[in-house]
Amino acid sequence: MKLPIVFSAALVLSTASPAFEDSVVDQSIADIQDGVYTEIDGILIYVDGERVREHYFNQFDADQVHQTRSTFKSITGLLAAIAFDQNLLSPDELVLPLLSRYVSQESADPQRAQIRVEDLLHMTSGLDCSEMPGTGPYHDEIVDDGPEPLKHSLSIAMTAEPGKQWAYCNANTFLLGATISAALDRAERPNISEFANAYLFAPLGIEEYQIYQSPDGFLYAQGNARFRPRDLAKFGLLVLNHGTWRGEQIISNRHMQAIVDGMVGTPWSWTDLIEEHQASDSKYAYQWFRTVFHVHGETVAVSHTWGNGGQFIFVIPSLDAVVVFTGSNYGEIEKQKQAFEILHRYLQAAVK
Repeated sequence: MKLPIVFSAALVLSTASPAFEDSVVDQSIADIQDGVYTEIDGILIYVDGERVREHYFNQFDADQVHQTRSTFKSITGLLAAIAFDQNLLSPDELVLPLLSRYVSQESADPQRAQIRVEDLLHMTSGLDCSEMPGTGPYHDEIVDDGPEPLKHSLSIAMTAEPGKQWAYCNANTFLLGATISAALDRAERPNISEFANAYLFAPLGIEEYQIYQSPDGFLYAQGNARFRPRDLAKFGLLVLNHGTWRGEQIISNRHMQAIVDGMVGTPWSWTDLIEEHQASDSKYAYQWFRTVFHVHGETVAVSHTWGNGGQFIFVIPSLDAVVVFTGSNYGEIEKQKQAFEILHRYLQAAVK
């Protein structure tokens, strides 16, 4: 169903469009300014590929790079898809043989030895860590700390058979980045930072960003990057447009469709705090979530990232829309879910 476009999270730097209801736009901005929604730093909305609303708060502006936190995981997922497309890496390839060029695993746990690339990609490795609040006993392995995050990540105990159980874990994405690096080394290709720039950032026209390496020389693939909000939107538009950018196929559509559809069920809900909305569990694929909104008897599927503080890229195929939120609600997951309440309110208006 193609819904009429009316956003309550709409922004005001561009000219008004007849597709938007200005009173709803103004009210949503007033709610943020009046503290109904707190520590939201920016919102951008794109429809039919055009930026139609943009607004910043808390002294942020369009030219500043903003922390992405775990939204960078979803960008790492796109890099994995590019590596698959270039036949540098296979989703069903075992991880430890690749990483053995960096760390010896002669006496690896038999279950750990069965971890495949796709298990890291979809957070089903079986590693004993669970870093989403409310999905069981919280167990944070903090791969960012210490001088050798790769060795630390490979030392985490196993708690499940690989491929069987979803558990959000930073180590999965860090290891995914290291695995891509190993595949690039094997093919005698440039390092992952150069690979990311050549095949993803530069084609999208992204020039200003900050990505970081661990002390042992590996990309912090799980987070710790900074991008401008307008550039974050480009990743969402790439997914929305089936992997194409200005007529060029950057990533095969099969990967984009997997993101849109979701592949792995999770016990996590992003909609549980929205009044008069049932809690819907998310799916997960390629380091992206998929959440379904229920609006007046209709379902609206949204693929999205998540970064601590409230960093979100939302892809909404039924509206041909991408919405980006940046925020500073670090460590406060309930406040980060404000973005979903705002989206639900705009979706209600759209359906009406």
